[in-house]
Amino acid sequence: MKKILTIGMLAVLVMLSAACEKVIQFNGEETQPSLTISSYAEAGTPLTVYVASSVFFLADHKFGKAFTEGLDTLRGEVRCFVNGEKTPHMLQLIPEGDLSSLCYQEPAYAPAPGDHIRLEAEFPGFEPVWAETDVPLNPSFEILSAKWNRVDLGELAGLFAEDEGEYYEMEITLAVTDDASYDKYYFLLPVAYRVEEWMPEGYWYSLTMSSNDVIFRELSGGNAMSALPEDSSRYYFSDALIKGQRHTFTVTTGIEVDIEHIQYLGLVTATANESVYWYDVSFQQVESGLGGIFAEGTTLYSNVHGGYGFFGATVPVMLDVEW
Repeated sequence: MKKILTIGMLAVLVMLSAACEKVIQFNGEETQPSLTISSYAEAGTPLTVYVASSVFFLADHKFGKAFTEGLDTLRGEVRCFVNGEKTPHMLQLIPEGDLSSLCYQEPAYAPAPGDHIRLEAEFPGFEPVWAETDVPLNPSFEILSAKWNRVDLGELAGLFAEDEGEYYEMEITLAVTDDASYDKYYFLLPVAYRVEEWMPEGYWYSLTMSSNDVIFRELSGGNAMSALPEDSSRYYFSDALIKGQRHTFTVTTGIEVDIEHIQYLGLVTATANESVYWYDVSFQQVESGLGGIFAEGTTLYSNVHGGYGFFGATVPVMLDVEW
């Protein structure tokens, strides 16, 4: 009987699928390809820029060489201006790379805090594009205290690990001293290095983090984009409520099991400009499929003029967490 019921259910699903099928004719105008440039400027790291061509969403080929086959690498140029200097840095094409984009790099230049960077790209057959970003100043964080707190999960313990163990969360109290001279965003992410019997060489991973402090809640109000996916915005806060002040607050990591296996715990702190925040939030919305398959499509944030893409900057600093 069970087998007959299974076959019957399958037949019903097939019929429903056939009944829901509908061919929709596209009567719009086919968009022409545009240049796409993307770069994440990190202080102290050589600048890398990825260049590609956009592809019409109904095109037969949407992956791999489709994004680069229309780009003339012999006549195309990617230029980088730093702090408005007249002689630009010429970025060099790196031959090996992802098929879906061209990789350009300027090994002689690494962004520094306070730099203003302008990227320009020109390729035959495409409109020229450009983007600008400011590299923020160094973050000023100080860890005041850190301690493991034992967590009693009760019946929920089995959801976190198959074997029995002791469960903890790390409570970190820290302070940030804000510079009131310009608006900025801050980013925090706990990371750990763990050694297990099954992996004696150890491995790195990131931890979740939560906080009830008002500086994190401030971003969730007033703008729909920042309010939608909590997971993407909970590691950020702006200086809107602490401008020019020293602010002390507490964050708590996610649940950890058998903390004696953790050999290192760090806190990635960073200053970021506003474009980084909006891009990260919009990217998380796209990745999570926010709203389901029937929701309105989410557009990735772009600050590239004349085309598509993203150009932002961060200044990260790792803080050691001692307990």
